[in-house]
Amino acid sequence: MSTKLYNTHVPLTPISKVLMGIGSAAAAITDPRRGDMVAAMGETTAISPILENLRKRMESDVTGRKLLQNKPRISNETINREYLSSLPENTLGKKYAQFLDTLKTSPDARPAVKYIDNLEHLYVMQRYRETHDFTHIALEQKTNMLGEVTVKYFEAIQFGLPMCISGGIFGAARLLTKNRRELLEINLPWVIEQAQNARFFLAFDWENHFDKSLESIQKELNIKPL
Repeated sequence: MSTKLYNTHVPLTPISKVLMGIGSAAAAITDPRRGDMVAAMGETTAISPILENLRKRMESDVTGRKLLQNKPRISNETINREYLSSLPENTLGKKYAQFLDTLKTSPDARPAVKYIDNLEHLYVMQRYRETHDFTHIALEQKTNMLGEVTVKYFEAIQFGLPMCISGGIFGAARLLTKNRRELLEINLPWVIEQAQNARFFLAFDWENHFDKSLESIQKELNIKPL
């Protein structure tokens, strides 16, 4: 494949994509802080049938279908952080602003999608990447290792992305003994139940609910806090 489909697109041959997937996976597992390698692994291992399944699941949902049609973005251009910071304490918008402030990051900090070769699948991957932070907020999970692994298990069950599955498995192996026990005895049974019973997160329009309380959003998503 040699034709660029979008500005950031990097067309790869099938064998190049396999090699990129193996190399980025090795780098990401060795150093999970390498966001570029985590992103590359996520894209090169997300084969078309998996992304097409996610697209169809979004399409079968009324809100998800609107997202696919309108393709809204969550970026510095579309998010007014001053407004979000001014919202009442327990609203989704306030929680999101605090989340970004705590991590000293922004919606544009995540790597751009590069290796997806289908424009509809591009949006699915982009949407997943841009809404990952909301999954942390809805599940009330921190961005420490235990929280990240817990969220990865949720995403692995809901989305079936290889990156999420491997992130949950290898991330759990890197936990301290105390945290691994907490994951196995408390977080994992809880997050499996949430992932199976919750509304499909990729088909939720988070950006239209900033002024709602986190509790009301959890109820709408059918999430029971840990």
